[in-house]
Amino acid sequence: MARRRLRFTEPRKDRAVLAGITPRLKQIAYDRLAILRAYHRRLLKPRKPGTKTKVMRDFLGDFNSGALLPEGITGSITHIERSTLYNWDGFYRNSGLPALVPRYQIKSSTGRPTFRPLKRPIEIKFPGRPRRNGKAAFLARIKRRWKDPPLECPIHLSIFYSIPIPKKTKIPRRMKMLKHRISHIGKPHLDALNAFIVDCLAGIVFGDHSQIVEFHSGKKFEWWPQTRILINPLPG
Repeated sequence: MARRRLRFTEPRKDRAVLAGITPRLKQIAYDRLAILRAYHRRLLKPRKPGTKTKVMRDFLGDFNSGALLPEGITGSITHIERSTLYNWDGFYRNSGLPALVPRYQIKSSTGRPTFRPLKRPIEIKFPGRPRRNGKAAFLARIKRRWKDPPLECPIHLSIFYSIPIPKKTKIPRRMKMLKHRISHIGKPHLDALNAFIVDCLAGIVFGDHSQIVEFHSGKKFEWWPQTRILINPLPG
């Protein structure tokens, strides 16, 4: 029996349910919906019978490698598995857009959807490491990724830097760097990187430096340079 074609609409009842959740959870739901739309557009293209699995494999390969960026997505989702895509598809068919919200569940007593808060920290990733002469560009990246008002609560801030391996490094030493047997010692210094990041985040992600009550950071060698920021709101 053929499955019915999905109609990507947002009924009035879905808007009413989504009005009661945080902007971050709502954005994740819209990002998942954008991925589903892109996947179904690819399914609608002419193809041979029995090639749906190949279409999904190709779609996941393009998305996870960064070659495909669905329209309307903000970058909160960078990698998905085949089972995850199947689950989203089934959730959306059965319960609509609210089912794509993380921590979605239905109360057995009332039959109404509820949402549990996300316990994992808010994550922001940037390619490359921050540079003081590029502060304006870095601030613009943060503003594009952070759409919510500045946090007013205490926060636990974690920052991790992936430093690229020098090009002329010999293979034996390169492998030791990748296995983290050789630490990154030298410039850029960790304290300077942390001061730069915190200054950029202040006023956009959180209101003041005094809100940072716990802090952790580190740097190590990796194939590709990257800055990873984790923000965990704390009670108080």
